[in-house]
Order: sequence, then structure tokens, then C-alpha cells
Amino acid sequence: MWPDDILLRAASAPAQTTVTGWAAELARKIIVDALSSMQTASAGADLLGRGLVLSMAGYGQVSAPGFLAGAGNAGFVAENAPIPVRQLAVSPATLLPYKLATIAVLTREMMESGNADKLVTDALVRSCGPALDVALFDSNAATSARPAGLRNGISASTPSSSTDPFGACFEDVATLVNAVSAVAGAGPVVLICSPGRALMVRARISSGVEQTALPIRASNAVGADLIAVAPEALVAAFSPDPEVESAESGTLHMDTAPVADPGSTGTHKSLFQTETTAVKVRWPVTWALRNAAGVAWLTPIWK
Repeated sequence: MWPDDILLRAASAPAQTTVTGWAAELARKIIVDALSSMQTASAGADLLGRGLVLSMAGYGQVSAPGFLAGAGNAGFVAENAPIPVRQLAVSPATLLPYKLATIAVLTREMMESGNADKLVTDALVRSCGPALDVALFDSNAATSARPAGLRNGISASTPSSSTDPFGACFEDVATLVNAVSAVAGAGPVVLICSPGRALMVRARISSGVEQTALPIRASNAVGADLIAVAPEALVAAFSPDPEVESAESGTLHMDTAPVADPGSTGTHKSLFQTETTAVKVRWPVTWALRNAAGVAWLTPIWK
């Protein structure tokens, strides 16, 4: 009767929303149109969209070469004279895959008693914008978890010492624009500063200039500093919309600094046993400077 009378079975596991193939694909997932709304609250989201935007899909890393345009790279040549051959310096910027991510947990009663899940999801998605600004505009070096801040390795420019706040404002803006002009060329230079300082800069600079060549974006992440960025120097790759997923089974380490094994330390929660739902927001986003000369910053003394 062999082999029809014997049926061998391998060990099986229950369907889990965290296991690819069985059954992460069945977990509820929605994609929200959030980038445009984040740009209103995040100077970083607006800035990334102005630079060179690439796709990380299918790649472990992307290399984007950067060239510095300068008057020394070209010149007039007399008739019948040999044309100089120049070698451009190439310093490629490498994009590595990174992500912004966060999780919040809601009880079943909250999920069923109104719009709590929508409100929490909206708050988590909108939080990605300010979190992006904090990392994008700082001076920290790259790590395994995040890209380098735009000001990493870039020293502050000297602010104006004028006691006239209007004159000092113009001088500081001119200093920053001149500092990035080799990269920006005739294109726009984006100014980033705190919301209050942004209001003062707009009031002191004509709207015509601000609209065409000097966009001013506000961010609470830069403190008292004033930053100028030439979008031509920036390359980024990001998903247009953060991914939002929810799961009702699995175990979470309920901590802002979680460990990989949630049962090994700290407080852990079984979503199934406690009838709770975890809402996860994940936004793939990365950036790099193609040319460090495209970023300048200073701390003004005017108010």
C-alpha cells in the first residue's frame, strides 16, 4: 500500500501578520495621500521635493554624481587656438535605504467607539514631517539608522554685526546666498528658519523676490539658525506617501527604545490576548548632498 497509506506533514505555524508569506499580506494596509499635507508643516518635505528625486525601488543603494559648475571650467579661446581640456571633480553622493517609522496601540473599544483609529493615524503621519526636519537640518553624521544631516561637516558663516535689524537681515541673507551661489547658479535658494524669524524675513524682503528666487520655509527644528540650501545640491529618494498598517496579533515591546526580542526584557503586550490593535506608520525616505557647497548657515543676532 506504500506510499498511499502514509501522509507525512511538516510542522506548521499559525497565520501571523508579521510573517511574510503567512500571512503578512492579509493584514489591513492603507496608503494615504500625505506628502502634500506634510509639506505645509515640514520644511524638509518641501525641500526634498525641490531637489533631484530618485527611486530606491529594487536597489540597495543609489550613487548620484555631483559636479561643481565654475567659471574656471570654461573660457574664451582665440581663433585657431587649441581648446583647453579640463577634468571635472566628481564626488558621488550615495543614497542608502532608510525609513521613518512609529507605532501606537489602541484598544478594541477605542477602535469601535468612533474615529480614534483615524485620528491616531493622522497624528502619526503628520508627526513624520517634524521628525524629518529634526534629522534633515541637524549636523549629525550618518548612522545605520539615518542619513547625515545637511549641516554635517559644514561650519557656520559669520553673521552680520550691524545694529540695524533690517540691514543685518539683508546682509545675512546675502551672505548665505553668496555662499551657495556656485551650486545654485541662477536657480532658487531655499531659506529655512524658525516660524517667527520666517515671518520677519518675509516682512523685510519683497514678496516678488521671495516668490521667485528666495522661497522661505519655516521649521521649529532649526532653532535660532538661518539655513540656505541650493536644491541643485540635494538628491533624495522617498515614497510619496507613508505606509500605514494595522495588526491585531503579535507581541510588542511597549517602549520608546524597544529591543528585537520583546519577551526578553521590559513590558511586552500580546495584541491578541489584550484585544488591542497596533497601528504602524512607515515612510521610506533618504537623502544626500551632491555638493556640500550647496548648504550654508549662520546664527543671526537680529530679531
